Amino acid sequence: MPAVSAEAAHVVPAMVRFRRWWLLPLLVWAGASWWLLQEHVSDIREQSIQVATEGARNMFRMVVLTRSWNASHAGIYVPVTPRTLPNPYLDSPRRDVTTTDGQALTLINPAYMTRLIGEMAQSDLGSVFRLTSLNPIRPQNAADPWEHTALLAFERGVKEVVELTPAETGMLLRYMAPLMIEKPCLQCHAHQGYKLGDVRGGISVSQRYAPIEAASAGSIWQTQFNYGLLFVITAATGWMLLELLRRRWLELVGNTLELEATRGELLQSEKMASLGRMVAGFAHEINTPVGVAVSAVSNTDEALNRIDALLLQEDVDEDSLRNELQGLRQGGALAMSNLRRAANLVKSFKRTSIDQTSDQVRTFEMRELIDDVLFALQSTLKKCPIEISVHCPSDLRLHGMPGLIQQLLTNLVMNAIQHAFAGGTRAGKIGIRVTRLAKDVHLEFSDDGDGMNAEQLSRIFEPFYTTRRSEGGSGLGLYICYNIVTSQLGGSIQCHSQPQAGCRFDIHFPAAIHTNTPEVS
Repeated sequence: MPAVSAEAAHVVPAMVRFRRWWLLPLLVWAGASWWLLQEHVSDIREQSIQVATEGARNMFRMVVLTRSWNASHAGIYVPVTPRTLPNPYLDSPRRDVTTTDGQALTLINPAYMTRLIGEMAQSDLGSVFRLTSLNPIRPQNAADPWEHTALLAFERGVKEVVELTPAETGMLLRYMAPLMIEKPCLQCHAHQGYKLGDVRGGISVSQRYAPIEAASAGSIWQTQFNYGLLFVITAATGWMLLELLRRRWLELVGNTLELEATRGELLQSEKMASLGRMVAGFAHEINTPVGVAVSAVSNTDEALNRIDALLLQEDVDEDSLRNELQGLRQGGALAMSNLRRAANLVKSFKRTSIDQTSDQVRTFEMRELIDDVLFALQSTLKKCPIEISVHCPSDLRLHGMPGLIQQLLTNLVMNAIQHAFAGGTRAGKIGIRVTRLAKDVHLEFSDDGDGMNAEQLSRIFEPFYTTRRSEGGSGLGLYICYNIVTSQLGGSIQCHSQPQAGCRFDIHFPAAIHTNTPEVS
């Protein structure tokens, strides 16, 4: 098993991760193979039975043909021998004759000839066929139970009966077809009440099934071997493919988790970079109001010293005193105004820093969030001749993770400065427009900078793709934007651009829109 973390292994489906589950498709394949094998073997045996049946059918046809020839000649005379004695059941005045040279002859009718041929076939071929009837003249021609059932079926219109039946010597393949009353038959059977077209009886043919089964044994064995070999090859190939799939899947999951961790580190690094820019901007911005407040307080000390000096004089100049007091009031107001400004800057810094360094979910005002981002970038924007316009409803309050949107906007602004306006050396305009839709927020970010060609446009969201590699570009800014929108905000981002025609990003993401009274934070 590849060396992967427990977390990676847990992501892989149990069907792939645990080999014991592979026994399930193996058992299914074994069952299917067994069923197909039995069907094939059954077809081979059925074919063998059909071949044997056709042989019995041909034997029946030959006997019937011979009987027809005999009947057409009103019987034939043969010498009397121990095996060919006169037929005691033939009622004919011409049954026995003697030739002029003294040779005794007896008349062989179709029924007697059928019996004689059957006895000869049984001794020579091992097959048994005999004439039988439900109303036989010769008692030995009475039907056995199987033949009796077949004869009844013939009277219902059945043309032939084939069946495997047990016997003392083993299984027998039995075939039987009917004999119909024809005109020559009435000479012997008219007194029994038969008419033309009636079922006179039938001829049954019996063959031992063992030779038939032996003839198909070779084909069955070859079929079993082929199916067994196919099962083993398929099972081994399937097992190897599953093992390969398991290893590749585990490696893929491990690589994916590693990429996820790397992406998380990149996002965290970008957060820290954004926070660093924000700290620089905050330090720069807060320095002015604090410096003014310090100057105002310093002037207050000097004014107090001058007031003390005036009060030590015997004659206090009222106008001078009032001027000093007015100066104190103005200095205090100036200090208070700048300290309030510094407090607001600290509040904005606190809110933004918490949002960007955590995944805190809260309700926030979208316009305030945009202003915080632009404030954090003041130290950079002041150096660039770029005008930024913001169009956002002042009452648009959302519930989510503001830090993700702050990072998204920060990356878009910095990307525009670096690529659309040549690192901030060119003048231009950036537009940020936010509109609310039914359940989504549409954020449109546009600039009138250099734009991109088709090849650049097709690759802007690829990681590490940048056109400013020599100038320190990492190629991760828009890749991070893409992942923030698609993976973390569950939205979509599209870019439209042409060379020297600027660039526009259309961003849609779902957000819970709040219209209640703003929260106190």
